[in-house]
Amino acid sequence: MNLQELSIEELVKLIAEAQKIIDSRKQTGTARVEFYGYNARRYSKPWIAVVTEWPVGGRPELEFGSFVGDDTDGGFAEITAKEGQIIRWGQRDNRGNGTKNKWGVFRNGEVVEIDQTEARDLFGGAQ
Repeated sequence: MNLQELSIEELVKLIAEAQKIIDSRKQTGTARVEFYGYNARRYSKPWIAVVTEWPVGGRPELEFGSFVGDDTDGGFAEITAKEGQIIRWGQRDNRGNGTKNKWGVFRNGEVVEIDQTEARDLFGGAQ
């Protein structure tokens, strides 16, 4: 196949098909974040989510995972994620002064903590 002979429409279609193949080959795994035991009257159950959409100037849309454990012994929050996906996790403090709300990216099978600005910069390439 000589790429020089293809029309713009054919090139766009070829690029879209190649991107689908690349996306399907991205490493998929389980993103996990550990939480210690907590006072269930004060704190909510821990949560984890992947960012699925993030419109410019808007709030990110999330798909939530689950928490495996309990308030006494703690446990971990987990969700299926692809390499490069943005992860959020946290735990609400019902008193309002100790809420955890963190950002990360799924890299090499692990959740790496980052800040919100870096998450926004990375989001465009992780879809």
